[in-house]
Amino acid sequence: MTLQEKKKRENIHINRTAAAREICDVIKNQVKERFCFISHYSAVSLFEAPKFQEYEKKFPTQILDQTTDVYSMLQKDRLKTELGVIYRRSHFRNMTGAINLLQFIIENNLQTTFSEAYKLLLIIVTIPMTTAEAERCFSTLKRLKTFLRSTMSEDGLSALAMLSIEKRMIKDIPKFNENVIDLFASEKTDELI
Repeated sequence: MTLQEKKKRENIHINRTAAAREICDVIKNQVKERFCFISHYSAVSLFEAPKFQEYEKKFPTQILDQTTDVYSMLQKDRLKTELGVIYRRSHFRNMTGAINLLQFIIENNLQTTFSEAYKLLLIIVTIPMTTAEAERCFSTLKRLKTFLRSTMSEDGLSALAMLSIEKRMIKDIPKFNENVIDLFASEKTDELI
């Protein structure tokens, strides 16, 4: 191999290395940009019941700060007080997630007592934490809006999609199907009269 061929191979190697570094930098920057707004995830950890005893002893001030920075409409001091009460009360420790805690607050009419925690819980259960929720909605719509149902109204499609997406919650409602059938039948009867 001649000296000129060796230099050519070295230059190719150097160029490939430089190109690979550039590609890695681009990927790294895109990943940083894509996942830069993940601080809203920290709010969820404020309501993890298994951590309540730990939080009672050492309040998660850093997580609270991150949460109130992201959701500036929340009153930080009041939220801290409400969370302190939630962490100390034993009946809150049996909750398995934000939805159950929210349901408990609503069922016991504690929305005004825990107003800031209530607001934060509403945000947490409303905003999907990942894109999987949106993807699930689209795949549900794909199953529902078939060729045979192409003339379905938007309201009907939305209602069917919601029923399909939230089917686990609907299974927990006693006699849901019977109640819907009775309601539908009574509306049809009223139209005939």
